[in-house]
Amino acid sequence: MEWTEEQYKCFEKFILGDDMDFYEEYTINLSDEEQEEFFAENPDFMSEYPISRNKIYLLKDPIYRGLLRKIKRYEESKK
Repeated sequence: MEWTEEQYKCFEKFILGDDMDFYEEYTINLSDEEQEEFFAENPDFMSEYPISRNKIYLLKDPIYRGLLRKIKRYEESKK
């Protein structure tokens, strides 16, 4: 099977993309129970972001996600 350039870019984004992007694209619309199960099954997911497992409901807030991204960029710029 040959991929179009668009399909390849989507796959590359999926594989190399940021956890927050994956969350917004695939996980955000899961129910609270499904999200809790997803996070329990994938303990390293979102590990580069300062978020507690018991506060994952905050991820549904776009302002909160924006703040997490800014914190991550700031911490990476200090390295």
